[in-house]
Amino acid sequence: MLKHSTIRRGITIVEMLVVISVIAVLLGILLPALNVARRNALWATSQANLREIGQLLVLYSGDNREAIVPTAFDYSQNLLPGKPRSASPAGAQPPLGPVSVGSWTDILWTTAKFGPIASNMDPGVTAWDYRFDSPDATLYESGFEQKNIFRSGESLQNVAAGGTGATPFGTGPLEIEKGQPGYFGGNPFFDARAATSAHPYSGNYWVTGQIKRPEASMYCMDSAVGELLTVNDPTLALNTTLNLTGAEWRYSGGQALALFLDGHVDGVAEWDSLQELEIDFGVRVFALDKNRFFPTP
Repeated sequence: MLKHSTIRRGITIVEMLVVISVIAVLLGILLPALNVARRNALWATSQANLREIGQLLVLYSGDNREAIVPTAFDYSQNLLPGKPRSASPAGAQPPLGPVSVGSWTDILWTTAKFGPIASNMDPGVTAWDYRFDSPDATLYESGFEQKNIFRSGESLQNVAAGGTGATPFGTGPLEIEKGQPGYFGGNPFFDARAATSAHPYSGNYWVTGQIKRPEASMYCMDSAVGELLTVNDPTLALNTTLNLTGAEWRYSGGQALALFLDGHVDGVAEWDSLQELEIDFGVRVFALDKNRFFPTP
């Protein structure tokens, strides 16, 4: 009886190349779509965070005689400095900046009672507890990954070399902060620190009734410098070069997200000057107690 041998033919190089080509084509189609979906998700996360911040601003105003949360503060000379950025526990020193000095994020973090979060400090050093202090770069460096509505879904994109630390303590984030969640920077118009030559426009506390157009008045937006945006000319001279510095357009299409005082969140395309931002984009930054900052053309 004859035995029939079975011949098994393996895959040829041509067939393998065809399969690889098909996979490459599919990846070329899918990866851009996945990237767009990812960026849309980060955009949605940032929008949700800003809306929550808007709700906290309303709660704070309701509990504090319609006061608007200052975007920067310095209580260090006050007899009763208040809780934000106070030592927790007593005698501890914050990893960044002095006690009783901080930004709007620290006030709202304390108001909402999001803390405490124990930090990982060196042995022999009193651990800093983020009870009255919002999460900062030091905490993120220690591996902090919990939800924090005061940071964006998208990470920092443009960290300038030579930064001394995020505002309001320094000139901008350190290079090691690139990749950490992006900052939301507060409008310097609401800077309540004592006026200096660097920011002579500050030193005021505002209430909601003073704001002429809350729907156009920006409170905070995506920032590459920290929790407080800055201006390139502290004299606020009304010219075409006066600009708000520190905003970061980190989303698809070159957009930055902004929170307005009426609680709505909107994307803003890149602008060239504060004059363009106000007149062409309809976004108010300074002189919010007046109908306009720049004269209409």
